[in-house]
Amino acid sequence: MNHALFSLTGRLTRRDFALTLGVISGGVFFAMLALCYLLFPLTASAAVGFFRDSTEVFFTVYIAAFLGLNLLLYALIPPLAIPAVVRRLHDLGHGGGWAAPILLLCVPVLLLMLLPVCIFIGILNDMIGPSFPLWNGTTEAFASAVAASMGIALLLFFLLFLPLACWLGWLFLKKGKPEANCWGDPPVEEVLPPTRAAYFSTAGTVTRTAFIRRSLLLLLVLGLVLPPAAQLILQAMAGVLMILVAAIPEAARILATVIIILFVLPFVLFPLPLLPLVRQRLRTLGHSPYEAFLPFAVLLPLLITPLPFARLFSSEVLTEGSAIADGALQSAVDSMIGVPSILLWTLCGILSLIGIIRLLANDDISYRRESSDESEVHDVLPKM
Repeated sequence: MNHALFSLTGRLTRRDFALTLGVISGGVFFAMLALCYLLFPLTASAAVGFFRDSTEVFFTVYIAAFLGLNLLLYALIPPLAIPAVVRRLHDLGHGGGWAAPILLLCVPVLLLMLLPVCIFIGILNDMIGPSFPLWNGTTEAFASAVAASMGIALLLFFLLFLPLACWLGWLFLKKGKPEANCWGDPPVEEVLPPTRAAYFSTAGTVTRTAFIRRSLLLLLVLGLVLPPAAQLILQAMAGVLMILVAAIPEAARILATVIIILFVLPFVLFPLPLLPLVRQRLRTLGHSPYEAFLPFAVLLPLLITPLPFARLFSSEVLTEGSAIADGALQSAVDSMIGVPSILLWTLCGILSLIGIIRLLANDDISYRRESSDESEVHDVLPKM
């Protein structure tokens, strides 16, 4: 695989073009997960420390910031992909100027980014308008801005989607020129190791560059495949729950608790298949294999935080009346954004950061000493 992700010189084969886009998308996906994790303790701390009605402020700020960060990060993918597109065009015998159409894809995305911002400002207007006269009388303006941005974005999307899809399909499917051109000789594809040895084996060694690329690719694939697959199973279980609600109330409560836990698990635990690759990197650096759990410390608060909500469905409080149920729900939210929860999120985030930094250390002599072992493992393990 071509190691220069953002180089504008040279040529890129179809396989390396797909891998490069996968690494870039995986990097954006990882940044999104990291920012969303960091956003929780920061938002909870601000809500608890500076606002009396911390629950309403927390959900308002967190949801608006979550949507804004996601759209902002995904809007970065087309600009970051332009160097790879340029080199792919070079391989087809065309100049890099033909990469300009991908910039058109950024326009509707950037306009759509205005939507959560406008909604968030509108919510703030409703919340603090009476206290700050500057905000009064702006609701109609923000509503018009939302409608205009959505209309323009949808129009541009439908006008650009079909030609851009055809153009990208042409980039992916068309073979490169077999002869040398003014952009260089035909690129030689690097021989990739077997999938099992590269991603799911703790034996062998892996360089820092290969570790980063493989981790981002695997994280992207896991994030795209596992949670949606789990949703299909949960939808079937929800149908069984609807039948049991009328027939067996107690069984319905237990099943509801299980469904909520299973709903959370795929979104929390999908990075765990990276564990063998992390172990392989630690082996390269000569570190203890027990450090492999350090980067995954951020998963602990994600597992603990939803538990108060799951307990609501298995308790009798939901049958006592709406007032008690509301109080139980408020108690669950307060425990989620309370000081112990904030401390847990912060501590686990620090531990994961330490673990990731240690994984990204420079390759030492242990890699050169064990590189021969890696080739032996690749010969022994079957290709997938």
